[in-house]
Amino acid sequence: MGRISRTIFTLIVAGMVMASCGKSRDPQADGTAMQPKFGGTLIYVKNHPPATLDPALTTESESTIPCDNIFESLVQLKLGTTGTAPALARSWDISDNGITYTFHLRSGVKFHDGTPFNADAVLFNFNRQRDPKHPLHKNGDRYEYWKTLSMDKILKDIKKINDSTVQMTLFEPNATFLYILTMQFLAIASPTSLQKWDEEFSKHPSGTGPFRYVSMDNDGTLTLEANPDYWEGPPYLERVVFLANPDGTDRVKKLLKGEYDMIEMGGAEHFKDLHADPNIKLYQQPGVNIGYLAMNMSKKPFDKLNVRKAVVYAINREKLVDSVLGEMGRVAKNPIPPMLLGYNEEVRPTPYDPDLSRKLLADAGYPNGFKATLWTLPISREYMPDGKKAAALIQQDLKAVGIQTDIVTYPWNEYINRLYRGEHDMAIMGWIADIPDPDNFFFMLDKTVADHKQSNNIAFYRSEEMYQLIRKGKTTTSPLERSKIYKDACVLFNRDLPWFVIAHSVVTIPMQKYVMDFQPYASYARRFNKVWLNK
Repeated sequence: MGRISRTIFTLIVAGMVMASCGKSRDPQADGTAMQPKFGGTLIYVKNHPPATLDPALTTESESTIPCDNIFESLVQLKLGTTGTAPALARSWDISDNGITYTFHLRSGVKFHDGTPFNADAVLFNFNRQRDPKHPLHKNGDRYEYWKTLSMDKILKDIKKINDSTVQMTLFEPNATFLYILTMQFLAIASPTSLQKWDEEFSKHPSGTGPFRYVSMDNDGTLTLEANPDYWEGPPYLERVVFLANPDGTDRVKKLLKGEYDMIEMGGAEHFKDLHADPNIKLYQQPGVNIGYLAMNMSKKPFDKLNVRKAVVYAINREKLVDSVLGEMGRVAKNPIPPMLLGYNEEVRPTPYDPDLSRKLLADAGYPNGFKATLWTLPISREYMPDGKKAAALIQQDLKAVGIQTDIVTYPWNEYINRLYRGEHDMAIMGWIADIPDPDNFFFMLDKTVADHKQSNNIAFYRSEEMYQLIRKGKTTTSPLERSKIYKDACVLFNRDLPWFVIAHSVVTIPMQKYVMDFQPYASYARRFNKVWLNK
């Protein structure tokens, strides 16, 4: 059929949780556990070099994956579940009214530059984003996630109780707050290095994580080495080297030749070769992600609902998913993936109906169609392995109803920056969850986010009704009530259609058979402190 079925998708979810909750060591053929070995270098190949190694400035997974191994937050996601676990905070207390959080910090932890981790370090990192008077705040607009997640409206106050205790007070209860604390933009960096290097900190990053920064070459090759003093115990690997190779086909070829240890997956057409090679294994789990085509509602004619409907009905979604993602894509109908709270099973996906599309265009005043730009990704992503192919298929379907499009692309960092400024008419984009919560997807449809200079709301969708549902979803703590809120938000989304939703992908991470004990989280996070090489 070309798409992953609901049953298979559910089984993979269950399998992921069972695998992640089981023993951390890969079994030998005789069923006995293998003893991890210290040493060796893991070569992990991504699409693109990191845009930054300053956690407060990270916005995409090319940066957050290496940062996850250099820095840590107070709280982390728990492997194998959608829950949270202690990290730099060993525990925390929450007041009965859900407003005051008291974090008890780990003692004896040091940053890579030797600076002690303590309450002062936590306040320094939070305040450089929240306090305009902080010496490193400077241009507050650069702290994109702090602004996009409206942290100034969530966090009322943060104070030091003593060296090992920090208290945070919220304006009101927030069901997502602990999840937000797991995100990379709130990871804790060394105050000493931040003050020493200031805007050059990204070239000299210092955190508390399992790996320390060594170097980054002009071609984007990033080398990290094991932190022997890591509080959870030293990593097994001696080094992790991140290479950048935007060519998915070439990544697969070099993995099969043994030049790479792990890679970001290329297109679906490579599955057959990877499955057939006895030296390769594939880690797979349902991706907490969405791929979509956003329509810029701040530009005509996409301010008209009938035009957006016409675009949606013109595109053959099933053919698109089959062609671009194959068996590892599930057709989307909501803006959130199926495993999240509030996914609305009752919503019917919009059908492929070019005749209705033409009628809607005529009703909107465009009987002969119109011209627009169609932007697409320059690199493969978890949610869209081949943006150029997807754009060509969408272009063909739109042309059939009279919508003429010019396909546009830019280098990855420029592509993101231009999208966030709203230069596009339509754009293929997507989202990989920072946290496994529906708010992490719906915030991109918040009207207040659309007003930012650099906006994740690339549809520039400004619905008061959606805004109220998003706000209610954040402040409601009952899971049953939150589920109802987000189901209603799914219905509203499908009424207003700011995006044409395409697919949710199954995350596939190919690696050599000798790479042991790798487990990703229910987000973009990839950490290598438990990984070892059996060779």
